[in-house]
Amino acid sequence: MPASLNRIREHMRLDRTARDKGWKLTVTVTAYDNGMIQVDGIPINDSDSGYDEAEGWLGAAENVALVLNEFRRQVKAAR
Repeated sequence: MPASLNRIREHMRLDRTARDKGWKLTVTVTAYDNGMIQVDGIPINDSDSGYDEAEGWLGAAENVALVLNEFRRQVKAAR
């Protein structure tokens, strides 16, 4: 399950800003030539789907939205 809360927290890349006045989230989306899409190293679509590009891109968008929501929660809790 690529978008479970535990996996999101495990793979999130959070850093403090250069002057330590805020938080920075880095999300890496990788699109391979064979149609596979990864978000932060986690495959979103797999070979069982034939690397369906629509499934990969829509899944990546959903995953990034979940990561952003978790980022929002962590920033709010850190204040």
